[in-house]
Amino acid sequence: MARRVAGMTQAELAHRAGTSQATVSAYERGLKTPSVKVAARLFAVLGWELTLRTRVEFTEHHPTGIVAFWAPDRLWRVPTPDCFATIWVPDLLGHTEQDEWHLKDPADRRRAYEILIRRGLPQMMIRWLDGGFLVDLWDDLDLPDPVRHAWQPAIDGATRIHASNVFSWHGSDEDPETADLARITWLEFLPKPPPPPPRRQRRTRFDPRPPPRP
Repeated sequence: MARRVAGMTQAELAHRAGTSQATVSAYERGLKTPSVKVAARLFAVLGWELTLRTRVEFTEHHPTGIVAFWAPDRLWRVPTPDCFATIWVPDLLGHTEQDEWHLKDPADRRRAYEILIRRGLPQMMIRWLDGGFLVDLWDDLDLPDPVRHAWQPAIDGATRIHASNVFSWHGSDEDPETADLARITWLEFLPKPPPPPPRRQRRTRFDPRPPPRP
């Protein structure tokens, strides 16, 4: 599908990717399976990038005394700008008239997360509930003990102690321009600004120096 979207023939793709048309045909017909490295190269020629997604498993919980809720086995990240979107959902906890929540506002984000965690479906949470923001808000969220207990393993897994040297990619096989969720595709070095002009000393009436010659 990616090749047809790019408007490229099998022969053109094979030539640009450094392989044969027969090999590309075998890949598309399922007769051969490319390695991850080869697949990434083919997609790059087509203008696509091979990426990974976090697979999250949700379990429904039915505790006594509160409404049933869903809890995940791990956290995930919501890319920008979606993690700062404005969402519409009724206030199912405080039963106020507010139904618009601005996720870029910390107070709104906190309340929206409480509603999503306690009353939301997995299809809602996966789109709007960001793992990084959730960890930051976790201790301040108003959640019943069964809900907090069910979500705690995912929180613990996301906050496992991890230390890293910011220069750790020096001398390693890692690509220094690639992170887990982003890649640098262009670096533009701006010219250094010119030095400021020298400051001229201004004469004052108390200047002991002799006046300049005419």
